Amino acid sequence: MDSRIPRRRLLKSLGLALCSPLLSKLAFASENEWVLGFGSCMDLRKSQSFWETLNSRRFSHFAFLGDNLYPERDTLGELEKAYQKLSLSEGLTALKSRVNISAIWDDHDFGADNADSTLPFRRESLSLFRSFWLQDYASEEDGVYSSRMIEHQGRKIHLIMLDARYNRTAYGAASLEPIQPGDVEEVVGDPILLGNRQWEWLETQLEVPADLKIIGSSIQVLSSDHRFEKWMNYPSEHQRLMKALGRISAPSLILSGDRHLHEISRTQLVSGRTIYDFTSSGFNRAEGLSRFEKNRLRVQRSLEDGFGEIRLKWVDGVPFVTMSMVDRNGEVRFTHSDYLV
Repeated sequence: MDSRIPRRRLLKSLGLALCSPLLSKLAFASENEWVLGFGSCMDLRKSQSFWETLNSRRFSHFAFLGDNLYPERDTLGELEKAYQKLSLSEGLTALKSRVNISAIWDDHDFGADNADSTLPFRRESLSLFRSFWLQDYASEEDGVYSSRMIEHQGRKIHLIMLDARYNRTAYGAASLEPIQPGDVEEVVGDPILLGNRQWEWLETQLEVPADLKIIGSSIQVLSSDHRFEKWMNYPSEHQRLMKALGRISAPSLILSGDRHLHEISRTQLVSGRTIYDFTSSGFNRAEGLSRFEKNRLRVQRSLEDGFGEIRLKWVDGVPFVTMSMVDRNGEVRFTHSDYLV
């Protein structure tokens, strides 16, 4: 009998061992880590106490995943006022001064609750977003999706930020009920989430060589049990994304926002790889009612205000990630570590 342990199983075992509280704390001390901070759901009308904690952390990059502001009303004028108020945020100014930032939008900073491509002022909203965040976008007029290749210790981290608002169509009243993976063939119609141009761009980006792919989505990709906005409301697009992630050679990790809670979801791709969806929502909009939200794929959860951190180290070329939720007082509410192999 061959007593050798397969490399993937060995790395997984080591990853689970490093989830203990003691070793998780030791992981934060490494100077060889690449650190990604991220979050969503920031209401300028509520306490901004999280900024002091956030700006005390060491980040290599930071990602805003949508609902980065909440206008008083769903009008263009109120959206403009909200951007003006956000521009005065000393906390955001301090973060921008020391860390490279990527950003996408969700419904409220797009312009209206649950907004889609029928938003009357979507082009004006696009202009406001681009003028504020000042990024390199993949398209001049097709939304705010973008990608960034980041090098760390000779390895490549590919950060891909998706736009799940600008081209989306309504998914219909029937989709307000939970949609499960087995229901795909039963859904009538083919609602659009990303749009053809973004899909062509995304599938090309996923084939670009990298050692780790990190995909930012404003709405959850893996969780499908709740009745709110999610990728599974667009079953054909969800299936297309999961198949694409299963085909690529690089390991991948999903970041998401929107749900007013912080949680990690986990499943397996057709390739056998484990994939995580780490939801961080919100900076100051986490809500107690979210405790009743079901998610059969949930690994960890917190209902406190705060943000997410991904700490990445390379072990023999394999990405070892520690996923943590940090509350506004700097306390780590949960942490989960794994090798992405």
